[in-house]
Amino acid sequence: MKVAHYFYLKKLYMICFLVPVKSKKLSSDWDKFSELVERSLKSINGQKDKDFQIVVACHELPTTKFEHPKVHYVQVEFDVPTLTNEDWEKDRQLKEGDKARKIQVAHKYATDNFNVDYFMVVDSDDCIHNGISKYVNSMIKNNEPGWYVNKGYFYTEGSKLAWMIRSNFNVRCGTCIIIRNDLFEQIIVKDPYLYYFHEKIELENNLKLKPYPKAAALYSMANGENHYMSQSKMMNLVNQTKFFTMDHIKSVYSKLSRYRPRRIGSSFKKSFNFYHINQ
Repeated sequence: MKVAHYFYLKKLYMICFLVPVKSKKLSSDWDKFSELVERSLKSINGQKDKDFQIVVACHELPTTKFEHPKVHYVQVEFDVPTLTNEDWEKDRQLKEGDKARKIQVAHKYATDNFNVDYFMVVDSDDCIHNGISKYVNSMIKNNEPGWYVNKGYFYTEGSKLAWMIRSNFNVRCGTCIIIRNDLFEQIIVKDPYLYYFHEKIELENNLKLKPYPKAAALYSMANGENHYMSQSKMMNLVNQTKFFTMDHIKSVYSKLSRYRPRRIGSSFKKSFNFYHINQ
């Protein structure tokens, strides 16, 4: 395992963000994807409360590597998964396994080097709200099991709008769990395949994650690099029912009641430390 980072003494940081980055070999446009990773890291680094660390696990370093004392790059040494390019589900499982192993490597590096109370996994093309570390650090004394992001934003690259989903965001996006260190292993499952179980809310010993009180994450969709939410996948979800049927009307009403558009203005950009990437 290769590590590119600055020298630090082991000290207390309340929350650590773990960022798994897929390999260049699995990217359709590595330079473009590197820009997405850079934006994600800048977004995470924009936290108002500075008691945090960021650990990035990757095979290759991004071409636009974001340098900052709080960002630590760990280059993994296990092989890149070999995809079939024929069986979508099998390839998805291989990618999920690769992601989970990188999360495990990042977690180990963080626990070896910092005293961390809570961890949050952030997908490498997503952005997060700048108040997360402040909120979590203010709740340390309560020793909560953690939180799940129930509300968040969907964003299609290049759009002037973000769409807020008001429930079940954690089922749709991996940037959604904040969990106490001693419970972390419960969100990595090995059966039926290695997987970061971001949908998990109920934990062992009757513990349960609480809903985070704000819309805390921005899910970048159809950017050409999502291994799940591609442009075609989005269209399939939108067009699940035929037009002008009762099922379609109910589907439209359900979507309108769950999603709210928000213009990506200066306030939004500041909250998520967000900026548009040239297409």
